[in-house]
Amino acid sequence: MNRLLKHIILSIMIILAFTQILCINNIKKANNIKVYNQQNKFYDHKTLKQINRELDCLNEKNILSANEKDGKWHVKIKISGSKDDLLNELPKLKNYDVNNYSIDKNKNETSIILDISTKESV
Repeated sequence: MNRLLKHIILSIMIILAFTQILCINNIKKANNIKVYNQQNKFYDHKTLKQINRELDCLNEKNILSANEKDGKWHVKIKISGSKDDLLNELPKLKNYDVNNYSIDKNKNETSIILDISTKESV
């Protein structure tokens, strides 16, 4: 009887230990609630290499300068061609913000100088 009593007590203690472990894990899960903080936004900024690849779709383009401010690239490009060509090229820049532009028209060619920056994606 003494041996049987030891096995019963040992079984009860093991069951109590496992229930304690389960309860502690549930309490820890309840305390680990993630809160979305509006102030901590993470932006995915493009590199200059990615911007250059995206601008390869443009015909007759020259990159005049590129500056990085706050992890965001500001690129100045010159697109040359006829009026119709330029009108066809502008919709290809829908992924960029146009900060400034200048239109130059000579006897032989028309060109647009654009100061663009990438749109921020969250």
